[in-house]
Amino acid sequence: MARRARRSTFLNDPQWYKDAIIYQVHVKSFFDANNDGIGDFAGLIDKLDYIADLGVNTLWLLPFYPSPRRDDGYDIAEYRGVHPDYGTMADAKRFITEAHKRGLRVITELVINHTSDQHPWFKRARAAKRGSKARDYYVWSDDDQKYDGTRIIFLDTEKSNWSWDAEAGQYYWHRFYSHQPDLNFDNPQVLKEVLGVMRFWLDMGVDGLRLDAIPYLIERDGTNNENLAETHEVLKKIRAELDAKYPDRMLLAEANQWPEDTQLYFGGDASGQGDECHMAFHFPLMPRMYMAIAQEDRFPITDILRQTPEIPDNCQWAIFLRNHDELTLEMVTDHERDYLWNYYAADRRARINLGIRRRLAPLVERDRRRIELLNSLLLSMPGTPTLYYGDEIGMGDNIFLGDRDGVRTPMQWSPDRNGGFSRADPAGLVLPPVMDPLYGYQSVNVETQSRDPHSLLNWTRRMLNIRKQHRAFGRGALKMLKPSNRRVLAYLREGSDAQGNPELILCVANLSRAAQAVELELSDHDGKVPVEMVGGSSFPPIGQLNYLLTLPPYGFYWFLLAEEAQMPSWHVPPVDRMPELTTLVIKNELGELLQLPARATLEQESLPAYLPKRRWFSGQGENPGQVKLLYAIPFGTAEEPYVLSEVQVTRASGASEHYQVPLGFVGEHETGSSVPQQLALARLRRGRQVGLLTDGYTLPGFVRHVMGQLSERSVLGWQGSEIQFLPTERLQELGDLSEAEIKLISAEQSNSSAIINEQAVLKLVRRVLPGIHPEAEIGGYLTAAGFEHIAPLLGEVRRVDEQGVPHTLMILQGYLNNQGDAWQWTQNNLERAIRDELADGHSEQENQHGALAELESFAGLLGKRLGEMHVALGQASDNPDFGYHQTGDTEVAEWAQNIAAQVREALKVIAEGRGHLPGEAANQADWLAARHDAIIELVEDLARRSAGGIRMRVHGDLHLGQVLVVQGDAYLIDFEGEPTRTLEERRAFYSPLKDVAGMLRSFDYAAAMAMRSAQSADVTAEAEQARQHIAGLYRSQARTAFNEAYRLAAADLPHAWHDREGEVAALALFCIEKAAYEILYEARYRPDWLEVPVQGLIELTKYLLGSGKR
Repeated sequence: MARRARRSTFLNDPQWYKDAIIYQVHVKSFFDANNDGIGDFAGLIDKLDYIADLGVNTLWLLPFYPSPRRDDGYDIAEYRGVHPDYGTMADAKRFITEAHKRGLRVITELVINHTSDQHPWFKRARAAKRGSKARDYYVWSDDDQKYDGTRIIFLDTEKSNWSWDAEAGQYYWHRFYSHQPDLNFDNPQVLKEVLGVMRFWLDMGVDGLRLDAIPYLIERDGTNNENLAETHEVLKKIRAELDAKYPDRMLLAEANQWPEDTQLYFGGDASGQGDECHMAFHFPLMPRMYMAIAQEDRFPITDILRQTPEIPDNCQWAIFLRNHDELTLEMVTDHERDYLWNYYAADRRARINLGIRRRLAPLVERDRRRIELLNSLLLSMPGTPTLYYGDEIGMGDNIFLGDRDGVRTPMQWSPDRNGGFSRADPAGLVLPPVMDPLYGYQSVNVETQSRDPHSLLNWTRRMLNIRKQHRAFGRGALKMLKPSNRRVLAYLREGSDAQGNPELILCVANLSRAAQAVELELSDHDGKVPVEMVGGSSFPPIGQLNYLLTLPPYGFYWFLLAEEAQMPSWHVPPVDRMPELTTLVIKNELGELLQLPARATLEQESLPAYLPKRRWFSGQGENPGQVKLLYAIPFGTAEEPYVLSEVQVTRASGASEHYQVPLGFVGEHETGSSVPQQLALARLRRGRQVGLLTDGYTLPGFVRHVMGQLSERSVLGWQGSEIQFLPTERLQELGDLSEAEIKLISAEQSNSSAIINEQAVLKLVRRVLPGIHPEAEIGGYLTAAGFEHIAPLLGEVRRVDEQGVPHTLMILQGYLNNQGDAWQWTQNNLERAIRDELADGHSEQENQHGALAELESFAGLLGKRLGEMHVALGQASDNPDFGYHQTGDTEVAEWAQNIAAQVREALKVIAEGRGHLPGEAANQADWLAARHDAIIELVEDLARRSAGGIRMRVHGDLHLGQVLVVQGDAYLIDFEGEPTRTLEERRAFYSPLKDVAGMLRSFDYAAAMAMRSAQSADVTAEAEQARQHIAGLYRSQARTAFNEAYRLAAADLPHAWHDREGEVAALALFCIEKAAYEILYEARYRPDWLEVPVQGLIELTKYLLGSGKR
């Protein structure tokens, strides 16, 4: 439905030509339906679906009128007819109707400068008396000296603009071939005839008329007979007639002139609106695109665009890569023409008059990169792009044919007879098809390329699809950027979409055959995220500094400059530095920081300003309240001094939190990583030595020193407390790591981590809590039990206080060489699946190893690993912190009470936020509200039926982000549990189905994220349908594969369900609990995501309430 609506909008918009993408067609060469060897209207109708699916929305038909065809139909013998070779007038009318049905506009030729010498008007004129009205239809003279200041256009065939007519006994005027006499617009009857012809075709339903050769309509002695004022008077009369009776139609000027002269053909009335032609071709831009690539310099393009004047708001430039059958070189200097001839037409047979008679692909030597680059310029430059038939598949030409016929050969549809153009005898074709090995129809054709997702045809379809979605390309303003690298062309297109929302598009093109880097000044768009429009990938955000891009040879980018919401997941924001560093003074050791006045400065100035800038600090950006430095235990050597330290933050509410901030000294201008300097919290002076006091964990020496202490099982005492370094047996297997390579990976995350020699990972716990840390506890238990699909525990660093309470400071784990977490891996594969779904064509390789198949396989593997982990954790154990307990009535009652309360709160939040939900989600909120009591009863019933299952230690916060993909396998990580809970709550016994529910809900979120962000630059109905289809398939397949694999792997868990459907009831109960938790979380932190858990809750409750599974 959306596709029809968009097409209807295009057909009903009076300024439709601004959003047009024009496809230029020779009727005779496109498709032959009656197999007489000549293309026809019936054949064109047969191929309209191909044209519509290509992505264009406007058809430009070259002349199809009765004609001797000595100038490819531009020598018209009858204006109100159809050449019998092409069909009948009824065929033409049916073609226009069928085109409109497919949302296609139609442009035809109104050749008003001249006719054929076979036209009845000319036959009547040459036979009429001198001075008669009939003779006066054309321009006559008794000699050939008149208008001698006029240039000859076709120098290669014509010696004069006058030709002798023996029958008339006079010379007649012609600006083109001698068989094309010019009409005399000084005769009012001629204009009247032309207006009649115009009305005839507009009444037939034609949407636009290309006015051929209009600069030459009027002749005056003493001028060059181009762009005369009287010509513009004629055009204003034609436009007035058009506006009066056909307000949604369009005139397109073919004025092969310099920009300042072409501008005049738009006209301009008192209001500043154009009153002549709606559009005009930008002839000078065309050759300069080729010049820029040949010279590897953007100047030819930027120079001509600077020379291009402003045009009225209701007017538009039309741009093309060739003037249909010729790269026209009239609007260049003689020097530039010679350069282009030598570069692009070294074979002189390709030269004709003042141009080059070649198709796009042969012009650039079949270089796919340059073909794509030129098309990207065509589609992103200001104006309406025009494509020539066959260029979308890279058709070649035949320069051995005369005139420009080598560029008018039959369209190549298939590798069959005559390229699928016609079943006629090859000798009877209107023109011979291209048959050489490089461009012949056996290798270059629509059928073959349609099946190839990587073909030029399918690439063109994708580009046109993107272009149509963004009105900024057709209607937006152009702002050229001026990077120092002249081989790179960069510009901004700024406009608004159909709803008035702003659109900003950055286009960057490498004009060189070598890879290039470029720095762009984009600070005005600070914070915007460039989203690459072809692949949908987000690039790092724009900042105040120059934006660096690298481009492959002849590469280009189109970026939609989006809001911060589309920030790439892998982007690491720059460190928020301290605005000013206070200088602290010590005499010998860093431990002196606990002494006044350094301590007072740290607690009252440095730390209160530093902590809110760190992302691991709770309440980032807020005033931390009172800060106290708890301890500063010397750690390290005299050459590399550190201290282990914690700070206590006391909030205004009286609540306090402990954070670990190890400190170290670094030289102010020390080489190496800049992170220690960026995370400095004060300057530090020791005698004449001045440096920075920074986060010690950012210094490789700190990590190495920790490894040394672990290997020695060190214990550091401090005022009744101890810092214990506790290695496991597996650490010894790694050997000596005291000099290992250290790579900091997340100094600014909730915990800080460093990779040690790609053998171990040291995690520094920022928020220090009293008690046994579940990450170390469960990791150690599973490591000892031999469970392989986790990061094995290698060691732990604890602070044990005076009361003997442990506080985990650091955890050392084995390094897993991974492909990232399963969340991002899943998103990447979903995006690939959607891209495959959108891509036209079919790839055997991609089908066999499809992204969805990988996702389904991984979901099954993940279910298996989770089941195996639960079996390992659920074994009977002498350790009271492990093993399992059966769920009895007390636990069931507690579940019923707690989960019901959480669901009530979630339903209340949904009801209160209903007004902020989109249409369908608001209806869902109403559905839930109407069933409030039934849902609460359902929760209580599910809890009762869950009795008999076991409770045990579980992961506690399981989702795709807590799983690493390691060589295609699933490894479970981060056993800390939910950060908002206390350590005791995290270490409690729960049903293992809580982990299962968490993962099932994570599948839903992954599908929802793909719906929102995958290929987000593509907003078409087709893309939306593809996203919905793939997301739905993924949810279904992943859930099924995960559940089946989990049940099989966890079959040995000693559940003793009281109810036959107890397992199903328990899983449903915990899925409802998880959905309710998500609703509360999203309502508080991400309201625009609220509909995702709401939808999940509705699906669950609808199924359970309607299925009787209760």
